[in-house]
Order: sequence, then C-alpha cells, then structure tokens
Amino acid sequence: MAQRKSAPSASSKSGATSKASPGKTGAAPKVSPGNAATAPKNPAAKAATAPKSPARSGAAAKAPVKPGTASRTSSRAGTTPNSAAKTTARPPVKKKPGKSIVNQKQTPWGLIVTTVLIVVFAAGIVTYAVVHHKSKKSAITSYTQPEVTAAKSITGLIHKVEPNHNHVDTTVTYDASPPIGGNHSQVWADCSGTVYPKAIANENAVHMLEHGAVWITYKPGLAAAQVDTLSKLVAGVDRMAMSPYPSLKTNISLQSWNYQLFVDDASDSRIQQFIGAVRYTPQATPEYGATCSQPLFKAHQSTFGHPTFTI
Repeated sequence: MAQRKSAPSASSKSGATSKASPGKTGAAPKVSPGNAATAPKNPAAKAATAPKSPARSGAAAKAPVKPGTASRTSSRAGTTPNSAAKTTARPPVKKKPGKSIVNQKQTPWGLIVTTVLIVVFAAGIVTYAVVHHKSKKSAITSYTQPEVTAAKSITGLIHKVEPNHNHVDTTVTYDASPPIGGNHSQVWADCSGTVYPKAIANENAVHMLEHGAVWITYKPGLAAAQVDTLSKLVAGVDRMAMSPYPSLKTNISLQSWNYQLFVDDASDSRIQQFIGAVRYTPQATPEYGATCSQPLFKAHQSTFGHPTFTI
C-alpha cells in the first residue's frame, strides 16, 4: 500500500520564510517577476542619471542608505561607499590677491635723500657759524678790540685795528702817519703829561700808545697861540704827550692805539671828545695798567727817524 506524502508543516514553512526574510539573514530579497519591470536593471544607470552638480552630488553622498542596498550597488557598480564623496568637486581654493605694482607702497627714496641733504647742509651752516664765531671771539685781543662806543659819535674819527705789537730794534715803516699802532721799540716815550719841543721817533711814541696815552702832534710852524692851547691840555696830565710832527697833513692830529683824528684848530671841540673817549680806557689800551713814566727817556729823548732802543 502506497504511503501518502505528508504536507509540509507550518513550522517548516515558517523556516523557509525566515530564510527568505532579509531582515534576519541580511541577504538581498529576491525580485519577483512582477517587480522586474519596475526595478532598474543596472544600478550604475542610477548613478549615470544622477545630477552632475557638485552640491547635489554631495548631498546624495550624505543621504542614508538602506542596509544591503549600498553593498549591492557598490558591488555591481564596482565602487566603494566613499567613491561618491571622492568624486564630489572640492570648493575652489581662494587665492590671495597678489601685490599689484600700482598699489604696492614704494619707499620715497628721493624725498628721504633730499631731506638728509637739507639737514646735513643746515648742520654744516650752523657748525660753521659757531666755529667762526668762536674763532673770531678768540682772535679778539686787547690790541684788536671793537671800536669804543663813545668814539663812534666823533665826526671824522678813524678806527683802524693794528694787531702787530712786537718789540723791535730797527726802524719801522708804518701804515699811518703819524702811526697809531704796530711793532715798536722796547723803550716807550714818557707819557706822563710831557710836552716835547722837538719831534720824537715813531717807534718810541707807538710804545707809549700801547700804555694808553693820547699823543697830540702838530705841524711845525703852527701859531704859538695854537701850540699854547694844546700844551694846556697835555702838560702834567697822565697818559698825555705832545710833539711837533714833520709833514703832517693838517695842523693838528691826535693818536691813540687804533684811533686817529685830524683837525685844523686847537679850539675844535672834537679834541676834548677824543681824549675823553679813548685815553687810558680798558677798551682802547692794549697794556692797561702799564706805567707811562719814563724819566730816562725824558732826559735823553730820541729824534725823528732815530729811535731809542736801550736806556
């Protein structure tokens, strides 16, 4: 008697069903013939139909993938799950703006050089002025002092600096007549209010000017009254002397170191002004404090052109 085949039990059916369930086994579900028309035949076609925009492509890469679908798609398309991210276009790199020749800040060398030259030039002028002033100031001695203020108001007065003042034992050619300074004999003419009746040597007279004397000279043959008037200004007055002078261009002249005045009349008021301005003053006396007394010279006075060098 033939045995009947038993129908499969429900448990076996459920087992078969569990094998086909993708949730439990992880296997991809089989596509039924009815669904074959709707399913895409080639997963790569989906990728081909995807938009090429980098922004949308990047968004697709970030979309969640159902389990099993990613692995099936990547196995059929021959790509990895990260291939979509790799193919996403990177945002363009921003380039730093290059330095434009027009906009580039350049160093103003021309202005700098000009400024330096101006500063150096100005410094040179200031330095020269300071040095020149100092040298000029140091060059001023008792022999080369500026003109006395009181003498500037005297009409016709001559101020001429005579820096030379060495003692010599020969005659000297002077640049003024009568002389008002320069090299001279070591023996000075007495200037303690002496009235000489004859001309004395220039070299002895200049030495007394160095001691602060005023030397009044007059033309030989001047009227006696004129000579007497001058004598009263000199006789017995310290730092004063008087003598005739050959070839004098005016009737009377007055001399002190660096100063001279020519007049024609003994009553000229400028004579008193001259004496008051320059006689034995520190500003017009090279050897201020030196004596004017020289009694041996008074006893043995020199003559014009023949100076006394020793006593």
